[in-house]
Amino acid sequence: MKRISAIIILAFMLCGLSGSAKAQSKDLLATNGEKVEKLRKMNPFRDKAVKQYVKDSLQTLVSRCEKVLKAAYMKGEYVATHYDVPGWEGFPVEEYIYYTGKDIKTGKPKKGRVYLLMPTAEQLAYWVISACWKTVHSLDYVYTNTLTRFIRWQSGAQFAVRGVVYEDMYTAGYYEPYVFKDGITVYVADPKMKAGDEQLAECTEEQLQFYLDLTDADLKSYTGTFARICSTTREMYYAWGGQEDVGTSSFREGRSLSYMKVLRDLYKKALKSKDNELIDAWCNINLKDYPYKGRD
Repeated sequence: MKRISAIIILAFMLCGLSGSAKAQSKDLLATNGEKVEKLRKMNPFRDKAVKQYVKDSLQTLVSRCEKVLKAAYMKGEYVATHYDVPGWEGFPVEEYIYYTGKDIKTGKPKKGRVYLLMPTAEQLAYWVISACWKTVHSLDYVYTNTLTRFIRWQSGAQFAVRGVVYEDMYTAGYYEPYVFKDGITVYVADPKMKAGDEQLAECTEEQLQFYLDLTDADLKSYTGTFARICSTTREMYYAWGGQEDVGTSSFREGRSLSYMKVLRDLYKKALKSKDNELIDAWCNINLKDYPYKGRD
């Protein structure tokens, strides 16, 4: 699936806090004018208006979230459910084999393998309600639709625990491999394990298995910028009160591997909750100032 690059670029521009954002995070204001610390502790589902929304509109929102999940193009051929993936013990991580569309360089689809851990439509709906209420204090369609639409096009709500994610972001029809671990792009240290030009960027079976078995020791010292499932950057994490030192997005070597542990811990917490702090963090920076005004 092709990301909407303009949205991604906008998210990055709007998150442009300095490397000192961690130190400043306690003094930042959320978009609705309340202190972040207060908003992070809020339980929206105790609010009378939210309770009424859940009663009247939850199933409608769940249906919209089902549409988001249908964009999960890596949910191809189901292989198995694993409860023993390192770092994710006890969670139902699903393994899939999937194929891209016909690639313009190879002349055929490319094969991928991936471990996914995705929310249900109802769980995603609760995350949307919580994030919108905390950050803009509104459950109007313009906000819930902005968020569900963004997640749909950015990730299809696919949280890649391990494996290869093929995307034709830069050249239509040319599916380039991006290795993922704990919900973010990572970079393999061994050049033999990176799909290169001689392979037309198509992963071998050995590489596909290697990506499923990744450890931090197999990686270069930095990650990508945007974390699944809502393009959450380190700067957004800091602005939402994050206290762990995870580096900065502004240069490659600054994007510390420590962000993976934070993502892992927060996503596991979200899977047992009606709130997803990684989504909250994106909404805190983006949701008020860039609502999508169309309808799907």
